[in-house]
Amino acid sequence: MAKNGIAAVIEKIQHFNGLNSRSMFGGTGYFIDDAMFLLVHNEKAYLRGGPDLTDKLITLGCKQFKFQKRIGSARVQYYNIMDLYFSDPIQTHSLFIKSIENAKTDKDKCQHCHERIRDLPNLQLSTERMLARIDIQDVSRLKTIGSSESFRRLQSIYGLDLNINLLWKLEGAIQGVHFSLLGNAIKNDLLGKISGNQVGRVSNLN
Repeated sequence: MAKNGIAAVIEKIQHFNGLNSRSMFGGTGYFIDDAMFLLVHNEKAYLRGGPDLTDKLITLGCKQFKFQKRIGSARVQYYNIMDLYFSDPIQTHSLFIKSIENAKTDKDKCQHCHERIRDLPNLQLSTERMLARIDIQDVSRLKTIGSSESFRRLQSIYGLDLNINLLWKLEGAIQGVHFSLLGNAIKNDLLGKISGNQVGRVSNLN
């Protein structure tokens, strides 16, 4: 494998239209039209699985990504494609295309299956009722206002000692992931938005 292998993979996906990235799972997630299909973590690239793809990636020897949390770990449907990329770049390109298709399909489904706030990841009926008190009564409005502003408005009702985990849960709900999978960069950005000095920065131990 080339010394700068991960750079070659990233250069390859730069040709996809609509590509963008942001911090995810302690690494960097790459998206097409806001649908995540690739994760880069510790100099390795992990491709999103899905129907007709997960089994193929496993058969090709691609190991599943394990996200190490403070307590325990979580497995997500992303698979290491570094060796495969350099041994069979043509096949890997077709897998990229299939992964993007799956990611977009899942994103479209989620736009219709999460019509109620309580149905979003991390949230429940009690959260939905709390948000209703600040005039956030549907998913679209929650996404428009954003997690940090929603949390600030909730603080005005429930007090400044409102559990900070709710901020992570709101952001995770908006992104469609469990809040424990948010990277520290995202958390610190959110903390900066709600208050400059109210709470400290998130350490690497969280």
